[in-house]
Parts: sequence; C-alpha cells; structure tokens
Amino acid sequence: MKYDLRIKNGQVVTEDGLQRVDLFIKDGKIARIGTALQSDTANREIDAQDQYVLPGFVDPHVHLNDPGLTNSEDFYTGTCAAAAGGITTVLEHPLTFPLPDNLAAFEEKKEIGKRKAIVNFGLFGACSEKNQEEMKKMIESGAVAFKTFLTYSPEIPKLDDGHLMDRMKFLADYPAVLAIHCENNDIVEYCTAKLQAEGKVKPEDYPDGRPEIAELEAVSRMCLLAKETGCKVNIAHCTIKDAVDIVQKIKKQGADLSVETCPHFLLLNRSMLPQLGVFGICNPPLRQEERVEELWNCIFDGKIDWICSDHATYTIEEKMAGKDNAFLAPAGVTSVELCYQLFFSEGVMNRGLSLEKFVELTSTNAAKRYHLYPKKGRIAAGADADIAILNPNQVWTVKDENLKQMIKWSPYDGMEVTGKITRTIVNGIEVYNGTDIICEKGCGAFISPEERVD
Repeated sequence: MKYDLRIKNGQVVTEDGLQRVDLFIKDGKIARIGTALQSDTANREIDAQDQYVLPGFVDPHVHLNDPGLTNSEDFYTGTCAAAAGGITTVLEHPLTFPLPDNLAAFEEKKEIGKRKAIVNFGLFGACSEKNQEEMKKMIESGAVAFKTFLTYSPEIPKLDDGHLMDRMKFLADYPAVLAIHCENNDIVEYCTAKLQAEGKVKPEDYPDGRPEIAELEAVSRMCLLAKETGCKVNIAHCTIKDAVDIVQKIKKQGADLSVETCPHFLLLNRSMLPQLGVFGICNPPLRQEERVEELWNCIFDGKIDWICSDHATYTIEEKMAGKDNAFLAPAGVTSVELCYQLFFSEGVMNRGLSLEKFVELTSTNAAKRYHLYPKKGRIAAGADADIAILNPNQVWTVKDENLKQMIKWSPYDGMEVTGKITRTIVNGIEVYNGTDIICEKGCGAFISPEERVD
C-alpha cells in the first residue's frame, strides 16, 4: 500500500492508551495504525522519535475578530497561531461585525474563513433577542453552537432572563449547544461603578468589580434554566470551584451541561495583576491563588470538561485605554498558540496529569460535545488526519515577539515551558514545522456538526 504520509517511531495516544506504533495517512484520513509492512511505502515520512503523537487539539472558544475588527486579528493570523500551538480545529465565537445573528452575516463569515483559515474552523452563531428563525437557518447552514452573554458586551446585546428562556426552549429541540458567559450584570455594574467612584481603578482593583458571587449566581441561574428548558448549555470560562460543583449537582438532576476553563485561570492569579497591568484584564477576572489550586483539583476530579483558550486579542493601543483606569481596558487575553503547551507543561509535566486525560481535555471531550467526533478528537483508523506532535523534553521560554498572532503580546511573556509542538498536521497536510507556517492561506476547512453522538 502506498500512503501519502507515514509518522514513525512516535508514542501515539489512542483511545486504547499510549502505543509505540506508526501512523499511515492517505487522502486526509488516518488509514492505518500499526507496524509498517514490507510492502508499505509513503510519499513522505516524519520521524517522531521520543515525541508524543496526539490528536490535533480542538479549541472550542476562540475570538478571531474577523470580520469587522481585523486590526487586531483575523482568520489567517489567528489560525496560524493556533497551528503553532498544535490546534487543528477552532470553534470561533460570534463577537464580530456584522453580528452573525442572521444567516447572511453567518454565511459572509464562513466565506471569509474559507479564504483565510489554515486549520479547520467551525462557527458559533449569536443568540439575540429576536433571531429565532435566523438561528434555525444558521443551524441548517452548519452552525456548531450559539453564544450569549448575561453581562454587557459591546458585540452581543445581553438577553434578559425571559427572552433567554425562550431561546433555550427553542434550542432544546436541536442538537446545538448554547454557550453562556455567566456573570450577574446587576452585581457587576454596581460594584464597578462603586469602585470607580472611590478611585479604585488599578488593575489589582479590577476583580472586585466582578466578584465571585456574580459568577456563582449566574452559573446557578443558567444551570436551573438548562434543567427547566432541556437546552444543552456550556458554562464558558469558569473560574471557581463552587460554580463547577453547581454544574455537577444540576447535571446529576438531569440537566445537559458542560463546563470549561482556560489557561489563564490555571496559571495566573490576582496577585500578578500589578505586574501584568491591563494585559491581565479579562472577564471573569483572575482569582486568588487558592482558587487556582481548587480549579486544578476540579480537573483531576474529572469535573472540568475541557480546556479552551478564550483567545481574545486587542491592539496594544486598545488595551492601554485602561492605563489610568483598568475598567476602561477591553477585557481579554491572548493564548491560542500557548494554551495547550502551557497546559501540558503545568498539568502533565509538573502535576502528573495522565496523557490520556490530557487528550480528553484538549481534544476528545470538546469534539464530542460539539458533534465533531468521531472524525475529530481521536487518533483512529478512519478519523481525519489531524495530528499534533509534541516533544515533551523540549524546554523553551515564551517570547511575545515570536508569537504567530497579529498583535505580539500575551500575559505569559518570559514563562518557561516544558513541552513544545514540533509539527501540526491538518487533514493530512503539514501546516507547521515547529518554526514556520508552511502551508497556503485558506487550506483549512469549514466544519459543521454532521456527526451526532450523545
């Protein structure tokens, strides 16, 4: 048999565990896993000696700002950064202009992605006040999920609970998930205004404007609404154990819930804000160090469904709008290139997380939740040839200027990392060689949730 690509000598993480086998790829699919036969040939070989061969990472929460906000990121630069981080599929959230809460805007965005993306991409639609019929059209056009906010957002108007409950009842009849940014708007607005009136506007003051109770109350409310309506809900970027525990409690009562967290809530904490300044401002905000440890315990206890980047970049000038008042800085951090390398370094190398659990949290679980599995999220014969090769012994230091994203800043500059992505393969095509992006713009594919699994 002649194959397009053979990946040899690697330690491959399959659903059966870690195996020292070769991968044989043909026509964008994994054709076979095993030992090479004498009759096997390949147009090209990659030697993965002493490296892990992993399912390509699935990042289900990224903001690529395209269209409308492309002065800070677009589908090309954002997916280049994703590829450099071993990500082979991104699910892009709808914080763009025009707002993709209707079929026309959704289709426009899809076509832009097809021209620019170098990894696979799926699209969230926006859930807005009067777009129920448009949501149905977007589902038919391949929307992977929908997004809404409980707090003010400059892109997606927040919904009151009545309208939100109607949308959730509607979505309950479809396989699409509703991802929700959970913070209590009244608490956030009151606390933010109070702090500013008192002149407490430094970055280290920012978390007090969005206290833990704002997140905890909103998560509780949305879990109850998910149970009441039957809507499939994902709690976005969770930061506190008590909220995760509420998800688990209501899930046991029959609600269809999942919960995610991000590297900045696992590696950064509130005490770092004086040093990070406006580049550490995000929503929800960074929490106390003990909350970080509690979140790691949730991961090891199997209570977190997956890790996502929530990559949200702004220009340096936009961020510096908060230099004298942190509440004026746009909220978000950049991490799509670093997300899973940081999580491997801290989770696997420093804390002893198993490789199998790492793969579940970085690929398989999100692929299953958003109906991309079994094509995505696993290494198996017949699956798409989306592969991340990682050298666990390579120690390196984050340098912002080397990042592939458009605007060169992150909250991780200078951090030492153990474990480096050396190659990324998307649908059988090598897109990143450990140093450079080596593929054509637009070689990624739009993906829709055609595979439905429970």
